[in-house]
Amino acid sequence: MKKYSAILLVIGLSLTGCKDFLDKNPDMRATIDSKEKVQLLLVSAYSTANYGMICELSSDNMIDNNTPDERGLIHNEESFDRADEECFSWEPIVSSQSQDSPYALWNDHYLAIAAANNALVAIDELESKGENMDAEKAEALLCRAYHHFALALVFCKAYRNDELSQQDLGLFYMDHPETVVKANYNRGTLTQLYDNIQADLEQALPLVSDKYYSVPKYHFNEKAAYAFAARFYLYRRKWDKVLQYANRVLGEDPATTATLLVDADYILNTSSDIESELNYWIDASQNSNLLILPVMSYGTLRFASYLRYGWNRDVRSCMVSNGGPCWSKEFPGFHIWQVKNGTFGSLISKCYSKWNITDKVAGIGYMYNFRREFTTNETLLCRAEAKVFLNDLEGATSDLNLWAQSYDGGRGEMTVLTSAKIRNYFYDGRNTNVCPILHSTDMSPDFIVSADQLPFIRCILHFRRIETVHDGLRWFDLKRYGIEIKHYLGNETSTPIEKFLKWDDDRRAIQLPQEVIVSNSGIDPNPRVNVGDHAAVPYLAPMQRSTAEIVVAKSANAITRADK
Repeated sequence: MKKYSAILLVIGLSLTGCKDFLDKNPDMRATIDSKEKVQLLLVSAYSTANYGMICELSSDNMIDNNTPDERGLIHNEESFDRADEECFSWEPIVSSQSQDSPYALWNDHYLAIAAANNALVAIDELESKGENMDAEKAEALLCRAYHHFALALVFCKAYRNDELSQQDLGLFYMDHPETVVKANYNRGTLTQLYDNIQADLEQALPLVSDKYYSVPKYHFNEKAAYAFAARFYLYRRKWDKVLQYANRVLGEDPATTATLLVDADYILNTSSDIESELNYWIDASQNSNLLILPVMSYGTLRFASYLRYGWNRDVRSCMVSNGGPCWSKEFPGFHIWQVKNGTFGSLISKCYSKWNITDKVAGIGYMYNFRREFTTNETLLCRAEAKVFLNDLEGATSDLNLWAQSYDGGRGEMTVLTSAKIRNYFYDGRNTNVCPILHSTDMSPDFIVSADQLPFIRCILHFRRIETVHDGLRWFDLKRYGIEIKHYLGNETSTPIEKFLKWDDDRRAIQLPQEVIVSNSGIDPNPRVNVGDHAAVPYLAPMQRSTAEIVVAKSANAITRADK
């Protein structure tokens, strides 16, 4: 899966004589001196690390199955990794360097950034010789901006506004290839980080083109670039920009937009098993997919074999099992696959893993997934949210109805969504799993959700929670709206341990990897002064190194359809 060969193409050195040796360039890296080599290098400007599992475990999308179930039974299931327990408890994740760890995410994203920066150096040189490198420059800038943005969403606090976010730690913006072994990095502020991301994004958008991609959906094609811009400006709360770029993806005519969304008919009526459904979700020919990223991840293994944590019980119930504003009973848009008859949870086929078998005799290999990083359905919800804050509630309702109808699949189970249905469903006093209390104005005085807007924002957050389940984006929504959540941890007694995450809790910024903190690079760790339920904890602990390969047979738990 790794594509480092595009970065470091090793040249063999002849040792037949001193003169021959000295005649050769001592730098072992290939020279990137053509358009084709830049394009090859940019293949490595996409990380193969997956932030989804870290963020799902941190969010309210997962429960600890070792807490008492509805019958009062206490399970004693294994977690995949001690790091999962740290993540679910909002503690520093220090026990693993495996595929889904903060270390893997940090390391692989900065490797992708390094590839983008080296490509940009080569692009400048080629442009000075008269070569048109606009498309390649756009891709490199977009990759650099995207990976910094993803790191910021995980390792920094939520953006508040330009003034307040000057008080929050950002991340060093790597805008050139590193030339020293041990550099010191100042994290700067979150506002500075967002400014740098925005600058790269705005420079790239006028240049972006699909012209040299053989499979555009595996690169920052034009629509993926605009979808990225829409999401970035959503998190920065520049609503007019969200609308502008979302319209570039979706068009402004509802009939046109409807043709670009998820084809639930295939999911519901064509697929025969979980893997064939996965093949739909990751199909580059589907209009709804804008950018597909192959990632190394143990996703299905965590859901289906190590059963301690799962998308289960009241969490799943409030999302998809007890009706919605325009559907009754279970969400009709996709099949829900159950683990051990639903006792330990469920999953949507889009997170199902594929295997790369490296040793058939030993039965070991790598698991990998495909992230649908940008989709038309999620971009549509970005646009709906922008319309709410631009006080176009009718337009927002239209977009929310388009989203709902895209998941009907011709079954007629989705009724038309109206503003009245939204208000009647997402009302004050309803279960906070469906109607959470927002602390947006506590986070930023200018982030005001009016009483008229509130039901629509709750509807959007609910739809986003369904749309992005298993993807990790729910964690970012919780952060940006200051939604408080609790986790319950199983132990040997019938009373679980309660963990509480406040709206301003320092643990909303996941701690940097231990290796980064102790590397003498001058990078400050995230503070842990303001935490919800206990005193600050140390961020260092013994490191247990995980192997990248795992035994294939461990993933053999049965996964069945919920409706069978």
